[in-house]
Amino acid sequence: MKQKIDYDDFAKIEFKIGVIKECVKHPNADRLLVFQIDVGEEKPRQIISSIAEFYKPEDVINKRVVVVTNLKKAKFRGMTSDGMLMCASLKDDEDVELLTITKDFAGGTKVD
Repeated sequence: MKQKIDYDDFAKIEFKIGVIKECVKHPNADRLLVFQIDVGEEKPRQIISSIAEFYKPEDVINKRVVVVTNLKKAKFRGMTSDGMLMCASLKDDEDVELLTITKDFAGGTKVD
């Protein structure tokens, strides 16, 4: 179990609904997918996620997912990721599932 945090620490995390507009395999990594996600901004955000073992790019287009939008940018195999997709996973990442939203919420809708 991870260390418990105060509500004030949790409240710093910004969760939004994102709509996956594009997804491709990373050109230099078998485990990574490169997403273009509408989070209600002028242009989609690029987010890199290591879920290629569990999802085909064509199967996630237009899915509504939960995105952490206020993380600092990170580099993965030379590509920049500007956020994080929320997933559920079994121990040792044996199975991973994107947290998806079934209602037709717009990209950028705040998750509380």
